[in-house]
Amino acid sequence: MRKLRKISAVLLTAALAASSLTVTSFAESEASDHTAATPEQIGEDNGGEKVTLWHYFEHEAEALNKMIKDYNESQSDIYIVPTFVSREELMKQYTIGAVSGELPDIGMVDSPDMASYISLGVFADINDQLTGWEDLDQFYPGPLSSCKGEDGDLYGLPNNSNCLAILCNMDLLNKAGVKPPTTWEEFEEVCKATTDPDNGVYGFAMCAIGNEEGTFQYIPWLYGAGASVADVDSDAGVKSLDFLANLEKNGYMSNEVVNWGQGDALNAFVAGKAAMLESGTWHIAQLDGELKDSVNFEYQYIPMPSEDGHQATVIGGENFGVCSSSKHVDACVEFLKHMESAQNNADWCEIAGKLPVRGDAVELKDFWTADARYKVFNDSMTFAVARGPHPQWPTISEALWTAEQSAILQQSSAADAMAQAASVIDPILAETPLPEAGEASTEG
Repeated sequence: MRKLRKISAVLLTAALAASSLTVTSFAESEASDHTAATPEQIGEDNGGEKVTLWHYFEHEAEALNKMIKDYNESQSDIYIVPTFVSREELMKQYTIGAVSGELPDIGMVDSPDMASYISLGVFADINDQLTGWEDLDQFYPGPLSSCKGEDGDLYGLPNNSNCLAILCNMDLLNKAGVKPPTTWEEFEEVCKATTDPDNGVYGFAMCAIGNEEGTFQYIPWLYGAGASVADVDSDAGVKSLDFLANLEKNGYMSNEVVNWGQGDALNAFVAGKAAMLESGTWHIAQLDGELKDSVNFEYQYIPMPSEDGHQATVIGGENFGVCSSSKHVDACVEFLKHMESAQNNADWCEIAGKLPVRGDAVELKDFWTADARYKVFNDSMTFAVARGPHPQWPTISEALWTAEQSAILQQSSAADAMAQAASVIDPILAETPLPEAGEASTEG
């Protein structure tokens, strides 16, 4: 691990120099996209050691500040000062901080990105501090695995999660005389029955854009076929891609999905141009909010369909880690444990409209079980997988979405597309395998 970090730091320094990027400290930055919380928001200085926390929560910032205020007022070992930083700026500061050493004490990161920053040395190994903490058994395997480095140690804790399911336009399904599908075979039958070319209606809409969003939406099909990132060119892996490519080939899915972000696919569904949508947890808030008046049909969420007994979905969400330059690692870990306690995780995720990362948090409120929509996602967390985690996930992800786009656009067969993806992914995994938890069974 130390050798990899040294190599990564050298490469990063060279990259910064080659690009003539000016390394500007966070404190000296003229950017307007970071704002520190005030004492009114987080409580007066309690006399403890000052601990900095960076995050990119916008709508949830008030709730985060309140949690920190309660903690600041409950003890005097540390005084936590959270600072909002735009996601783009935060990722840049992590990269620069890996060389300069200017990092916060606690940092937030998107779950699939954490392994990359662990490899750069941004986050500290806190496995020893968490060993013996009985609460770890309550965390879902998928979110927890996204906090691990290649050595299998924990470098943080998950804060919230989300996953993917299928959203059905029940008016279109009922009109076609079909029921929500549970298997891939039924899924294709529903697509066929609901596709209406004369009115520009497709059976299915998804995001297959050329970035991480496209990979995110493809992963459930890959694992749902019984494959994984470690064997993309296996029969099961090829089958997963061929299934999606045939939906487009048969006219059940628009080839425009390669240009659609997840928001674009949602807009097509809301407009009545798709009978089914691969949808995320966060879409519920949009359907209840700004899109409420636009939805004039009955809809229903269902789990991702299974194939040959396999069932899978993929997690998103954010993690928090203690940064390697912090002089207060132990105290920061205690705050993370407090932040991700069952009650705090339940309270936080209810306010934010997100999924808890621990099973016992779900039991504390009926938010995720009383609403049938949230229940579908919450139940899916037991078989949800993480993207990676892997320090070279961006490269692996690009290989996956490139293969997906190539097959959907009929530029190559699914087998050839996956063979090309494997030529990129396999050498990476041969050098640094996925953690065991990242390859958890997806049996439903």
